[in-house]
Amino acid sequence: MESLKNRLQTLGISGREAEVYIALLHKEELTAPEIAKISTVSLSKVYEVLQNLVKKSMCNENYKDGLKVFSAIEPKIALENILSVYETDLKNKKLSAQGLEKSLTSIYENKEYKEHPLDFIEIISDIGQLKERFVSIELNTKKEILGFMKSPYAIHPDDNFDNQAKIQKTSIQKGIYECNNIQTQDEKNKLIKTIRACQNHGEEVRLIKELPMKLVISDETVTMFSLPVTSAFKSRLTALIINHPAFAINFKIIFEMYWDKGMTLEEYEEQDLFEEEPGKQIL
Repeated sequence: MESLKNRLQTLGISGREAEVYIALLHKEELTAPEIAKISTVSLSKVYEVLQNLVKKSMCNENYKDGLKVFSAIEPKIALENILSVYETDLKNKKLSAQGLEKSLTSIYENKEYKEHPLDFIEIISDIGQLKERFVSIELNTKKEILGFMKSPYAIHPDDNFDNQAKIQKTSIQKGIYECNNIQTQDEKNKLIKTIRACQNHGEEVRLIKELPMKLVISDETVTMFSLPVTSAFKSRLTALIINHPAFAINFKIIFEMYWDKGMTLEEYEEQDLFEEEPGKQIL
């Protein structure tokens, strides 16, 4: 009995409602006083509980010999009725959220702008917002996008091909991929397959044993980089976005240093998995 009550409660049925409904299942019909006698629900509360079950289409209410009697609706139908109510409620909430989103977005987009000396710096720690911001930078690139590709990825390269395809065909795409975490030949083959697919989508690539950070530079203006932040409870990524040409150009110099020291995909394919990279270590 207690287990059934708990399972009904997961569907949004109160404990009292669950107990009364289960009591009704045992008899063809019962009066409110009879239910109060065979359950822990007091007579003063039974009437309220029964009316709730009637509203939820889990219970029928009729008159017999001048007495009001109640009977349980077949469980299959009763459960379908409960889910139907929730589905309708969810649909209404989605429609309400859509209208609310437009109103709130309008306020957000027209908020009063107050210039601040550090407005060109943006800090993001939410993974969903980080992904969205990265895609925005990527799709708004006009001339050149450079990147240090280092796991863990906010968006894995395999999941980013559609966005790569949308970047202007005239723009330069260059990515340097870290490969020091590759431990098996199978992992190496998977990395090669991913990078070759990136090349097929117009990206020039290099590989290097270790990168200092995750980095994106767009049009020598926007720089996005992230570093792992470890607290006592969990590790997470925090990204900084600097919208400033001077900063971007300096980071581009660092990118080009790593690019010059990196291996081509062909060189990486030929290299033994456990072979050291002579002349590839920098900084």
